[in-house]
Amino acid sequence: MSRAGTTALSLADALRAVDAARAVITEEAVKADKAAAFPNRSVAALRSAELMSAAIPTRYGGPGFDAVRLSEIGRRLGALCGSTAMIWAMHQIQLGCMEPSADQQPEVADYLRRAAREQLLIASVTSEEGVGGNLRMSKAAVRPVPGGVEIVKRAPTVSYAGAADAFLVTARRDPEAAAGDQVLVLVEARQATLRQTGSWDTLGMRGTCSAPYAISAVVRPWQVLRQPFSEIATQRMVPLSHLLWAAVWSGIADDALRRAIAYTRLKLRKSTAAPDPRVAWTHARGQMIKDSIRQFAADYAADPRGGALGIRANALKMQVSIDALRIAQLALEVCGMAGYSEVGDFSVGRHLRDLYSARLMIHNDRLSGVNAELLTFGDEPV
Repeated sequence: MSRAGTTALSLADALRAVDAARAVITEEAVKADKAAAFPNRSVAALRSAELMSAAIPTRYGGPGFDAVRLSEIGRRLGALCGSTAMIWAMHQIQLGCMEPSADQQPEVADYLRRAAREQLLIASVTSEEGVGGNLRMSKAAVRPVPGGVEIVKRAPTVSYAGAADAFLVTARRDPEAAAGDQVLVLVEARQATLRQTGSWDTLGMRGTCSAPYAISAVVRPWQVLRQPFSEIATQRMVPLSHLLWAAVWSGIADDALRRAIAYTRLKLRKSTAAPDPRVAWTHARGQMIKDSIRQFAADYAADPRGGALGIRANALKMQVSIDALRIAQLALEVCGMAGYSEVGDFSVGRHLRDLYSARLMIHNDRLSGVNAELLTFGDEPV
């Protein structure tokens, strides 16, 4: 379905492309889950459909999908493979973080054009050892060296590092800067020295391959994005992350519900029992999740600087991370041993394992504390 350089990709085109790749993505989902392996064929299918550039604006060669359309694609992918969907979502978040600086820096704009043309994959290096999981603090710092600037950092998780074409790395503006005075640095894979410092053998989201890494690189000065990371995080990274993660989790829950309904239908063909009422409750909960995601996506697309956006993004993430898992748990109860099995059309084991990661991706306890402070001491409208 490659359009070879055009930007006429519509949401309908994108969803059809996902559906066309369904067989490959669902097959890769099982393989990635069993082996904790990167879903190469799934990502290749998304590249072929030019979906890796979904968030790149049309002025830089992409289709320019807004938050509403990105979330719909994320949900459709989540129903097929949680790991593939999360990789795609995290990559789109990085593209979104680069856009404001591209409007100020011609070199960054050129890089986005290349990313659209070559369907590049960008990873995030925002976590760091020794900062307690705080996105807004860095120990690592950008340091001037002959030929450019140097960055050295140790991160407890770097998703799909071995497959990435580039990384966006947070660091202090210079060695004398405060921990919260951060910039975002674009590091191409060819510039980076990566050393894996631990393993990735987890309960779920195994195909994201989010092992710990030490990364070092010397880059050109323009690769330090001009916009402060505090603004990028507030306006782009946090709301887009919580929105697209939630969309992925909603898609995983959708597929768990689909399996529960299919199991109930099969069971009713063999008995005179009434339909399982848990199916109706599960569907209602799933619909509420989707409505919340769509409303937030529409509001964010209309006004990225809208009031209480951070509070709402955090609340959305917390809500969906809990409710999506509950839907998969109820699907397991409906399907019984057929759902507990690791094989078969009614298995929801992978769905449950993937969704248990949701409340840990920026821990819900941390977000609850942030929202409590904002509501108590902030001036955002409630």
